[in-house]
Amino acid sequence: MNNTSLLGLAAIIATTLSWSLAPVFISRASSRKRLDPVVFNAARMLFAMLILVPLAYLAEGFPYKTPWLSPEFEAGVWIGGVFSTVVGDTLFVYSVSVVGASIALPVSYLFIIWSALYDYLTGSIGSRVLVAAGLAFLGVWLVAQDSTSKDKGPGIVPRAILAAIGTSLVWAVSMYAYKLAMSVSGEYSVAAARSIATVLVLSPYVARIRELRGVLLDTFLSSFFGYFFGTITFLVALGLLPASIVGIGIALTPFVTQLLSIPLAREKPGLTTIIGGLLLGIAIALTGTH
Repeated sequence: MNNTSLLGLAAIIATTLSWSLAPVFISRASSRKRLDPVVFNAARMLFAMLILVPLAYLAEGFPYKTPWLSPEFEAGVWIGGVFSTVVGDTLFVYSVSVVGASIALPVSYLFIIWSALYDYLTGSIGSRVLVAAGLAFLGVWLVAQDSTSKDKGPGIVPRAILAAIGTSLVWAVSMYAYKLAMSVSGEYSVAAARSIATVLVLSPYVARIRELRGVLLDTFLSSFFGYFFGTITFLVALGLLPASIVGIGIALTPFVTQLLSIPLAREKPGLTTIIGGLLLGIAIALTGTH
């Protein structure tokens, strides 16, 4: 294995761990304090903006060399970024706060299956994705069966599962919008512009950041691993290795989240949740090897 492959493998491992840790810190924060999902995400994006804007300036000359008038760029910022954060990530935080990261993340990762099904219908990939979709839906069913046994009150858990499914749909749409923006701009500039636009839209909620007193560290850590470090290592991996290989590695994220949720967020996922998470991981891996 050459140095490029080793660095790419390290980037995949770092991405998987980073994106696995982010929802764990959301879950831990929600176990310590009742969270307003919008306020929580507004704070997370504020933290991300403070890191991303200087990085984009140094790497890509942001904002001076940014194609602000490009429709593709604006679609990525507002649909791939703002819409995804305000709607998708808010649904995700709500789901995690109710059923925990070990359940919410595997269901939310259906976004990879939705995008793969779209690519299949448009002739971009083969029929293996249909097998992956079947396994994914079985995995979600198992996860949902285990979660319905949690004592959260009538109707709350099903709503949380639906919120995670809604998250996956929003994230799927945002992927294509984000890809469109990157056809005319660098990744860092898109991410920086997204963070600024989102903070502006959520500014009334940013002003309420004091409500997160007591869980600000968990808020920052979920932002750092979810919105910054994981994104950077993911881009490094894509630059060094084929996307299919990266996809296989990232497929482990929901399962790793389940394992990390036990010691860090003190969750206790049941056997069916773990089996469901494994089936989702296999499904995503099949999608990544198309």
